Amino acid sequence: MARNITASKRGFGYDPVTRSLGVYVDGALVQSYPPTPGRTYFVNNITGSSANDGLSWANAMDEVSTAITASEVYRQLGGAAPDVTTNDYVRNTITVQATGTAYAAVSALPSYCDIVGLGADPRGNGAGIAQIDGAGAADAMAGSSRGLGLYNIQCDQSGAGAYIGLDCVVLFRSRIEDCAFTNQGTSGIRIVTGGGVTIRNVICSNDTVAQITGLTLGNGATNNSHKIVDCEFFGDTNGVSFSSVAGKQTVFKNCYAYGGTYGFLD
Repeated sequence: MARNITASKRGFGYDPVTRSLGVYVDGALVQSYPPTPGRTYFVNNITGSSANDGLSWANAMDEVSTAITASEVYRQLGGAAPDVTTNDYVRNTITVQATGTAYAAVSALPSYCDIVGLGADPRGNGAGIAQIDGAGAADAMAGSSRGLGLYNIQCDQSGAGAYIGLDCVVLFRSRIEDCAFTNQGTSGIRIVTGGGVTIRNVICSNDTVAQITGLTLGNGATNNSHKIVDCEFFGDTNGVSFSSVAGKQTVFKNCYAYGGTYGFLD
């Protein structure tokens, strides 16, 4: 005689917070398969909010700085603790939606994190560029970092002031690619102490505000093993100022440096 047998209900589910695929039995998670311990944070200064978790476009954060704070907290906890230890270098991503409104200045940089702008090419003016604006009152981005990735971002000053587009007290093992640093009163980029930084397809220029130097390396400190490729650096005084105590194995390839006094000051 046939009889009914209670069967287990099995299925798969996706968790957007951990970005993991899970196996469920009778509604209970029995196995999880996270791809990486890192998180992706989404930023939109029109639809986002500082109260959101930033883990989807529907719950985007409002500012790059808000996402950086969240990224650093998660990274320093070791990611998906306790499964991930602090010996793992958890790498997060911050995705920044270009809008018609510039993002506020960033006063602290993340480590082991990629900041990616979604929008038009950052060379130029106008809406549609993922832009961070110091507004003539602060460096557009400033701080210390290791393992930073900066892609398709424009750092600008909408007002005159003696500030810097990307001002790094310390920067190691990082990449800056397809970015523009414009109208900075002092310098487009400054790395005081650093090493192993790749700068590719980057422009430091000005059209509305005087800019003394395009790229500044050193200020008397150490900068070693940088790889700088396919870039243009413009300054009213110096295109590039390389004044490190030690500047070994730094390579400039296919770059242009223009300054009113020196193109390249070493």
